[in-house]
Amino acid sequence: MLTRLIYASEAAEDLDPVKVQTLLDHARRSNRLRDITGMLVFDSRHFLQVLEGDRQLLSDLYGRFVHDSRHRRLLILGVEPIAQRLFSDWSMGFAAADESRRALYLRHSASGRFEPHGLSAAGALAVLQDFAGEASPDGS
Repeated sequence: MLTRLIYASEAAEDLDPVKVQTLLDHARRSNRLRDITGMLVFDSRHFLQVLEGDRQLLSDLYGRFVHDSRHRRLLILGVEPIAQRLFSDWSMGFAAADESRRALYLRHSASGRFEPHGLSAAGALAVLQDFAGEASPDGS
C-alpha cells in the first residue's frame, strides 16, 4: 500500500553542511533502492520530512530513526494511504529553512520561525510542498 509519512525531529547534535550532505547522499541511495520518495527541510536544528512509499518500508525506516541517536523529539505529524505521490521526482529533495525562505514558513506559522513540531499534518505537507517548489534537483 502506497503511504505518506510526515514527521518532525530535532538534531541531537550540531550538523555542519558536510554531515548534512553525507546524510542526504546516504538517504538518496537507500531511498532509490526501496522506491521511497520524499523531501527534507532542515534549519540546522529541526528536521521536517515527508516520505512516500510502501507502508512496511516506511514503518521500518521510521523505526530506525527512533533508535538513531542523532534524532530526538521525534513526532509523527501524519501517516496516510495515498493514491499517488506528491514528491515523485525526489529520492530525497532538500531545502534549508534559512532566513531567505522565511516567507515560506510565514504562510503556515504566525511566529515566522521554522517550528515543525507545531504543525498539523496538512500544514507540514503544505510547507514541504512550498519548499519543494523552490528546491533544486537532488541528483536522482
